Amino acid sequence: MTSFIVQEKSHDLFLRELLEKGRIHPVFQSILDVAEGKVYGYEILSRGMPPMESPLDLLAAARECGMLWEAERACRRAALEGIRRCDTGEGARYFLNVSPGVLSDPRFRELFTPERLKPYEISPDRIVLELTENLPVEDYGKLEESVAWFRKEGFSLALDDVGSGYSGLRTMAVSAPDFFKIDMEIVRGVAGDPYKKHVVRFLCSFAATVGAKIIAEGVENWEDMKALLELGVHYAQGFLFARPQKEPAPPPDHVMARLSAMYAELNGDDHMVGEGLRALVIKGTAARKGQMSCEDLEQLLRKNRTLDHLVVLDGDLPAGLITRQSFFLQTGGAFGYQLFQKRPLEEAAKKEFLAVPVFSPVSTLAKLAMERRQDDLYDPVVVVDDRGCFLGTVTMKQIISRSTELEVERVRSCNPLSGLPGNNHIRKWIGDARKESLFSLIYCDLDRFKEYNDRHGFLKGDELINFTATILREGLDELPEGTRLGHIGGDDFVLVCPGKVSSSALDAICDAFDRKKGLYFSREENAAGCYRATDRQGAVCSVPLVTLSLSVIEKDNLDLCAHPAVIAEKAASLKHAVKRITAAERRSSWLIDRRKAGVSGEAEQ
Repeated sequence: MTSFIVQEKSHDLFLRELLEKGRIHPVFQSILDVAEGKVYGYEILSRGMPPMESPLDLLAAARECGMLWEAERACRRAALEGIRRCDTGEGARYFLNVSPGVLSDPRFRELFTPERLKPYEISPDRIVLELTENLPVEDYGKLEESVAWFRKEGFSLALDDVGSGYSGLRTMAVSAPDFFKIDMEIVRGVAGDPYKKHVVRFLCSFAATVGAKIIAEGVENWEDMKALLELGVHYAQGFLFARPQKEPAPPPDHVMARLSAMYAELNGDDHMVGEGLRALVIKGTAARKGQMSCEDLEQLLRKNRTLDHLVVLDGDLPAGLITRQSFFLQTGGAFGYQLFQKRPLEEAAKKEFLAVPVFSPVSTLAKLAMERRQDDLYDPVVVVDDRGCFLGTVTMKQIISRSTELEVERVRSCNPLSGLPGNNHIRKWIGDARKESLFSLIYCDLDRFKEYNDRHGFLKGDELINFTATILREGLDELPEGTRLGHIGGDDFVLVCPGKVSSSALDAICDAFDRKKGLYFSREENAAGCYRATDRQGAVCSVPLVTLSLSVIEKDNLDLCAHPAVIAEKAASLKHAVKRITAAERRSSWLIDRRKAGVSGEAEQ
């Protein structure tokens, strides 16, 4: 008994010495923004000294000794000192681990404030408090109150190990995190596990709905990373990129280059809108010609009740498809089994089956699958690569389910007023267009629309916006083939055009708008060319009839632009110039900015 007490005391004293003498040091592990091809931030992990070097051992010992508060405080101090010493000033975020119990502690709120961060030269908006849940939450009310306070002070919240431990739905609801970090046990092997894929896809969809970001932890191989990208994960962390280091540093150039190439490869038309098959493919069961007899297959099917189908391969190429139902129909009856028993399994396989390339859109596949004959209608679809080699299969249940999800996503991503594609689609179009040698972007908006809305009412304002959408749709015939029209919101529209835009096409759109807009004004207003309304300063004044302004920016001026909000900012100066013309001439007009990016010059009318 005495020996046991001495050991416990020694353990306690070692921990106290570790904390009081500052023998805890931070290490930094990068978190990557794959879409942007850069480091988004760093998780700061704490290291002690043997036998308490790892954070798990350190914090486990602290809990046993009743010193969790002191241990976490020492870790935070070391982390902040590390930030002050090593921060590059590039705006990276720092993820600091904190348990819910400590976050709810009034002492933490007193000690971890924007004012207390000033000596470390770091602002709250660059700190992410990462909730680690090794123990259950004792008081959700206190946790919710603390989360609200820290968010008000400018800090962000992340929920660690989502999908394991105590990171349950209640904690998720109370903390409303800005980041969900998927537990590494879900990430590992996700490429070959259909169930894990469903979990990750659900989390990505949920995060997008609540405006949060998904970070995959513990990424260790490129196969899993590719699957994560296919499922919609754009932030990642793990040994594949970098191990924890004493100072924050980006992964090696060759790692970032491969990651960027992988993202670019998966960033085609089908993937940006989530229509690709890649994320749905199940490797499934396959057998090569001559490898099995029908008797072997019959035993396999009876032993494995979940095995629904099998693909017969000739080398790496799919040569036949056997479903459970079709096999037992052929081999059933008085003589069926005797007839097929000793034959190779390929003789029982369907030679005609639906095989599609992996880059096929789900919507196209659904149509092809439903056009099959009745007996084959619910057979799985075989998926091949660009050489025709077997990759896996997709079931009809998956196809129907994903088609439904895509339809819901399509409706949600379109502007509810005009029905036109919204910001997600516009961003994709611009990304695609920037790969081409030449393209133009037309930013369209209405002049004096606010006054029209105030004077005529929101219903009439909505009608005018829909009228504008109609004019722009009709104008597509005059623009380069392949031009796409999107609705950013309000009275702002974007046209993404392959190639240059002709002045005659712009004139046609403006003329059509001015010629038909009279339907949305009274006879008196049309005759006067104006109406009485309250301007932006609140004064009653004479307002000219609404006009349409078109700002045309060509590829050379979009070197840094990707998101519609950035495009709007880029187009602002040109838009003001167009509006001066429309105000002076009281007619719709356009300008083309053919200045090189970063070079002064004149716009062209």
